[in-house]
Amino acid sequence: MSPAMAKMEAYPAYLLKQVSAALGNRVWEIGVGNGQTARHLLRQDRFVLGTDIDDECLVSLRESVLQEPADLMQRLSVAHCNLEDPITMIPLQTFLADSVVCFNVLEHISEDHRALRAIHDTVAPNAKLGIIVPAHNRLYGRMDKEAGHYRRYSRSSLRDVLRRSGWQVSACRYINALGAAGWWYHNRWRRSAGLRDEQVNQQMLAADRWLPKIAAWTDPCFGRWCGLSVVAIATARDVTNTQQTQPLGEPSFIAS
Repeated sequence: MSPAMAKMEAYPAYLLKQVSAALGNRVWEIGVGNGQTARHLLRQDRFVLGTDIDDECLVSLRESVLQEPADLMQRLSVAHCNLEDPITMIPLQTFLADSVVCFNVLEHISEDHRALRAIHDTVAPNAKLGIIVPAHNRLYGRMDKEAGHYRRYSRSSLRDVLRRSGWQVSACRYINALGAAGWWYHNRWRRSAGLRDEQVNQQMLAADRWLPKIAAWTDPCFGRWCGLSVVAIATARDVTNTQQTQPLGEPSFIAS
Protein backbone atom coordinates (compact mmCIF):
# COMPACT_ATOMS: atom_id res chain seq x y z
CA MET A 1 0.00 0.00 0.00
CA SER A 2 1.06 3.58 -0.60
CA PRO A 3 2.09 5.37 2.63
CA ALA A 4 -0.55 8.04 1.99
CA MET A 5 -3.37 5.54 2.30
CA ALA A 6 -2.99 5.33 6.09
CA LYS A 7 -3.81 9.04 6.36
CA MET A 8 -6.82 9.08 4.04
CA GLU A 9 -10.34 9.28 5.47
CA ALA A 10 -12.65 10.95 2.94
CA TYR A 11 -11.77 8.57 0.09
CA PRO A 12 -12.38 5.36 2.11
CA ALA A 13 -15.72 6.86 3.19
CA TYR A 14 -16.50 7.57 -0.47
CA LEU A 15 -15.79 3.95 -1.40
CA LEU A 16 -17.97 2.64 1.43
CA LYS A 17 -20.80 4.94 0.33
CA GLN A 18 -20.88 3.10 -3.01
CA VAL A 19 -22.14 -0.09 -1.32
CA SER A 20 -23.62 1.05 2.01
CA ALA A 21 -27.26 0.78 0.91
CA ALA A 22 -26.82 -2.96 0.33
CA LEU A 23 -25.21 -3.75 3.68
CA GLY A 24 -26.97 -5.35 6.62
CA ASN A 25 -26.27 -5.40 10.34
CA ARG A 26 -23.47 -8.01 10.37
CA VAL A 27 -20.70 -7.03 7.99
CA TRP A 28 -17.62 -9.07 7.16
CA GLU A 29 -14.82 -6.85 5.87
CA ILE A 30 -12.22 -8.73 3.86
CA GLY A 31 -8.88 -6.93 4.00
CA VAL A 32 -9.10 -4.33 6.75
CA GLY A 33 -5.88 -2.62 5.66
CA ASN A 34 -5.48 0.61 7.61
CA GLY A 35 -8.86 0.18 9.30
CA GLN A 36 -10.76 3.20 7.96
CA THR A 37 -13.66 1.18 6.51
CA ALA A 38 -14.10 -0.97 9.61
CA ARG A 39 -14.24 2.10 11.83
CA HIS A 40 -16.81 3.74 9.55
CA LEU A 41 -18.95 0.59 9.71
CA LEU A 42 -18.72 0.41 13.50
CA ARG A 43 -19.75 4.06 13.78
CA GLN A 44 -22.87 3.11 11.80
CA ASP A 45 -23.82 0.75 14.67
CA ARG A 46 -23.09 -2.42 12.70
CA PHE A 47 -21.42 -5.58 13.98
CA VAL A 48 -18.14 -6.02 12.10
CA LEU A 49 -15.92 -9.02 11.47
CA GLY A 50 -12.61 -7.63 10.28
CA THR A 51 -10.26 -10.05 8.55
CA ASP A 52 -6.89 -9.75 6.86
CA ILE A 53 -3.98 -11.93 5.79
CA ASP A 54 -1.66 -9.54 7.68
CA ASP A 55 -2.06 -9.96 11.45
CA GLU A 56 -0.39 -6.59 12.03
CA CYS A 57 -3.37 -4.94 10.32
CA LEU A 58 -5.71 -6.71 12.75
CA VAL A 59 -3.69 -5.59 15.76
CA SER A 60 -3.62 -2.03 14.46
CA LEU A 61 -7.39 -2.08 13.89
CA ARG A 62 -8.09 -3.21 17.45
CA GLU A 63 -5.75 -0.57 18.86
CA SER A 64 -7.44 2.17 16.85
CA VAL A 65 -10.94 1.06 17.86
CA LEU A 66 -9.86 1.15 21.51
CA GLN A 67 -9.56 4.91 21.05
CA GLU A 68 -13.22 5.08 20.01
CA PRO A 69 -16.33 4.88 22.26
CA ALA A 70 -16.42 1.57 24.16
CA ASP A 71 -19.48 0.18 22.36
CA LEU A 72 -17.53 -0.01 19.09
CA MET A 73 -15.10 -2.58 20.47
CA GLN A 74 -18.04 -4.62 21.73
CA ARG A 75 -19.25 -4.95 18.15
CA LEU A 76 -15.87 -5.79 16.60
CA SER A 77 -14.47 -9.26 15.92
CA VAL A 78 -11.19 -9.88 14.11
CA ALA A 79 -9.68 -12.97 12.52
CA HIS A 80 -6.83 -14.02 10.27
CA CYS A 81 -8.11 -14.93 6.81
CA ASN A 82 -6.33 -16.05 3.66
CA LEU A 83 -8.63 -16.12 0.62
CA GLU A 84 -6.31 -18.63 -1.03
CA ASP A 85 -6.68 -21.01 1.92
CA PRO A 86 -10.40 -21.80 2.44
CA ILE A 87 -9.62 -23.64 5.69
CA THR A 88 -8.97 -20.26 7.35
CA MET A 89 -12.53 -19.24 6.45
CA ILE A 90 -14.36 -22.14 8.11
CA PRO A 91 -14.40 -20.56 11.62
CA LEU A 92 -15.87 -17.38 10.11
CA GLN A 93 -19.15 -19.14 9.28
CA THR A 94 -20.35 -18.73 12.87
CA PHE A 95 -20.39 -14.95 12.47
CA LEU A 96 -23.37 -15.35 10.09
CA ALA A 97 -22.39 -12.38 7.94
CA ASP A 98 -25.39 -10.95 6.13
CA SER A 99 -23.13 -8.75 4.03
CA VAL A 100 -19.53 -8.50 2.90
CA VAL A 101 -17.31 -5.61 1.86
CA CYS A 102 -14.21 -6.41 -0.18
CA PHE A 103 -12.32 -3.35 -1.41
CA ASN A 104 -9.21 -3.69 -3.57
CA VAL A 105 -8.46 -7.25 -2.50
CA LEU A 106 -9.59 -9.59 -5.29
CA GLU A 107 -6.93 -8.36 -7.73
CA HIS A 108 -4.28 -9.79 -5.34
CA ILE A 109 -5.68 -13.34 -5.67
CA SER A 110 -4.44 -15.58 -8.48
CA GLU A 111 -7.59 -17.72 -8.67
CA ASP A 112 -10.20 -15.06 -8.01
CA HIS A 113 -13.20 -17.29 -8.83
CA ARG A 114 -12.19 -19.79 -6.13
CA ALA A 115 -11.87 -17.00 -3.57
CA LEU A 116 -15.31 -15.61 -4.47
CA ARG A 117 -16.84 -19.08 -4.18
CA ALA A 118 -15.24 -19.58 -0.77
CA ILE A 119 -16.67 -16.24 0.39
CA HIS A 120 -20.06 -17.29 -0.97
CA ASP A 121 -19.96 -20.53 1.01
CA THR A 122 -19.00 -18.75 4.25
CA VAL A 123 -21.79 -16.17 4.52
CA ALA A 124 -25.42 -16.41 5.62
CA PRO A 125 -28.13 -17.23 3.03
CA ASN A 126 -28.83 -14.39 0.58
CA ALA A 127 -25.96 -12.31 1.93
CA LYS A 128 -25.00 -9.20 -0.02
CA LEU A 129 -21.52 -8.51 -1.38
CA GLY A 130 -20.18 -5.02 -2.03
CA ILE A 131 -16.95 -5.35 -3.97
CA ILE A 132 -14.56 -2.80 -5.47
CA VAL A 133 -11.61 -3.69 -7.71
CA PRO A 134 -9.18 -1.75 -9.95
CA ALA A 135 -10.53 -1.04 -13.44
CA HIS A 136 -9.17 -1.37 -16.99
CA ASN A 137 -6.25 -3.63 -17.88
CA ARG A 138 -4.82 -0.83 -20.05
CA LEU A 139 -4.05 1.06 -16.85
CA TYR A 140 -1.93 -1.82 -15.52
CA GLY A 141 1.64 -0.71 -14.82
CA ARG A 142 4.49 -0.46 -12.34
CA MET A 143 2.33 0.51 -9.37
CA ASP A 144 0.08 -2.49 -9.98
CA LYS A 145 3.11 -4.78 -10.05
CA GLU A 146 4.49 -3.29 -6.83
CA ALA A 147 1.10 -3.74 -5.17
CA GLY A 148 0.97 -7.41 -6.20
CA HIS A 149 -1.96 -7.08 -8.61
CA TYR A 150 -2.59 -10.01 -10.94
CA ARG A 151 -5.06 -8.03 -13.03
CA ARG A 152 -7.45 -5.13 -13.37
CA TYR A 153 -11.13 -5.62 -14.24
CA SER A 154 -13.78 -4.40 -16.63
CA ARG A 155 -17.48 -4.33 -15.78
CA SER A 156 -18.01 -7.44 -17.88
CA SER A 157 -15.07 -9.42 -16.45
CA LEU A 158 -16.13 -8.66 -12.86
CA ARG A 159 -19.75 -9.62 -13.57
CA ASP A 160 -18.56 -12.83 -15.21
CA VAL A 161 -16.32 -14.02 -12.36
CA LEU A 162 -19.01 -13.18 -9.80
CA ARG A 163 -21.65 -15.15 -11.67
CA ARG A 164 -19.34 -18.13 -12.16
CA SER A 165 -18.72 -18.13 -8.41
CA GLY A 166 -22.39 -18.29 -7.41
CA TRP A 167 -23.22 -14.60 -7.03
CA GLN A 168 -26.19 -12.85 -8.60
CA VAL A 169 -25.09 -9.40 -9.73
CA SER A 170 -27.60 -6.57 -9.32
CA ALA A 171 -25.37 -3.57 -10.10
CA CYS A 172 -21.95 -3.01 -11.65
CA ARG A 173 -20.42 0.33 -12.65
CA TYR A 174 -17.19 2.31 -12.90
CA ILE A 175 -16.33 5.02 -10.38
CA ASN A 176 -13.72 7.79 -10.08
CA ALA A 177 -13.00 8.70 -13.70
CA LEU A 178 -10.62 11.51 -12.71
CA GLY A 179 -8.61 9.08 -10.58
CA ALA A 180 -8.20 6.88 -13.65
CA ALA A 181 -6.59 9.80 -15.50
CA GLY A 182 -4.15 10.31 -12.63
CA TRP A 183 -3.30 6.60 -12.49
CA TRP A 184 -2.68 6.56 -16.25
CA TYR A 185 -0.36 9.56 -15.98
CA HIS A 186 1.79 8.10 -13.20
CA ASN A 187 1.63 4.46 -14.32
CA ARG A 188 1.82 4.71 -18.11
CA TRP A 189 3.19 8.17 -18.92
CA ARG A 190 5.77 8.81 -16.17
CA ARG A 191 6.41 5.06 -15.73
CA SER A 192 9.09 5.82 -13.13
CA ALA A 193 6.47 6.43 -10.44
CA GLY A 194 6.06 3.76 -7.79
CA LEU A 195 3.85 3.32 -4.74
CA ARG A 196 6.32 5.27 -2.58
CA ASP A 197 6.85 8.05 -5.11
CA GLU A 198 6.61 11.39 -3.28
CA GLN A 199 4.58 13.09 -6.00
CA VAL A 200 2.09 10.21 -6.11
CA ASN A 201 1.56 10.25 -2.35
CA GLN A 202 1.23 14.03 -2.17
CA GLN A 203 -1.43 13.92 -4.87
CA MET A 204 -3.24 11.10 -3.09
CA LEU A 205 -3.44 13.14 0.12
CA ALA A 206 -4.69 16.16 -1.81
CA ALA A 207 -7.22 13.99 -3.65
CA ASP A 208 -8.54 12.69 -0.33
CA ARG A 209 -9.91 16.19 0.29
CA TRP A 210 -11.45 17.03 -3.07
CA LEU A 211 -11.78 13.92 -5.24
CA PRO A 212 -14.92 12.45 -3.56
CA LYS A 213 -16.70 15.77 -4.16
CA ILE A 214 -15.79 15.75 -7.85
CA ALA A 215 -16.68 12.06 -8.17
CA ALA A 216 -20.21 12.84 -7.00
CA TRP A 217 -20.60 14.67 -10.33
CA THR A 218 -18.49 12.47 -12.61
CA ASP A 219 -19.61 9.01 -11.45
CA PRO A 220 -23.17 9.32 -12.83
CA CYS A 221 -21.76 10.53 -16.16
CA PHE A 222 -18.98 8.00 -16.70
CA GLY A 223 -20.23 4.97 -14.74
CA ARG A 224 -20.83 2.89 -17.88
CA TRP A 225 -17.53 3.66 -19.57
CA CYS A 226 -14.52 4.41 -17.39
CA GLY A 227 -13.13 4.87 -13.91
CA LEU A 228 -10.26 3.98 -11.63
CA SER A 229 -12.35 1.22 -10.03
CA VAL A 230 -15.29 -1.09 -10.69
CA VAL A 231 -17.93 -1.49 -7.99
CA ALA A 232 -20.47 -4.32 -7.94
CA ILE A 233 -23.33 -5.38 -5.69
CA ALA A 234 -24.19 -9.08 -5.65
CA THR A 235 -26.29 -11.59 -3.70
CA ALA A 236 -25.21 -15.09 -2.66
CA ARG A 237 -27.15 -17.86 -4.43
CA ASP A 238 -27.66 -21.49 -3.42
CA VAL A 239 -26.08 -21.14 0.00
CA THR A 240 -26.16 -24.48 1.82
CA ASN A 241 -24.14 -23.46 4.87
CA THR A 242 -25.74 -25.17 7.86
CA GLN A 243 -23.20 -24.15 10.50
CA GLN A 244 -25.42 -21.39 11.92
CA THR A 245 -24.61 -21.87 15.55
CA GLN A 246 -24.37 -18.27 16.75
CA PRO A 247 -27.58 -16.23 17.19
CA LEU A 248 -27.81 -12.80 15.61
CA GLY A 249 -26.89 -9.92 17.87
CA GLU A 250 -24.33 -11.89 19.88
CA PRO A 251 -21.02 -11.75 18.03
CA SER A 252 -18.07 -13.50 19.58
CA PHE A 253 -14.49 -12.28 19.43
CA ILE A 254 -12.43 -14.36 17.04
CA ALA A 255 -8.78 -14.11 17.97
CA SER A 256 -6.24 -13.57 15.25
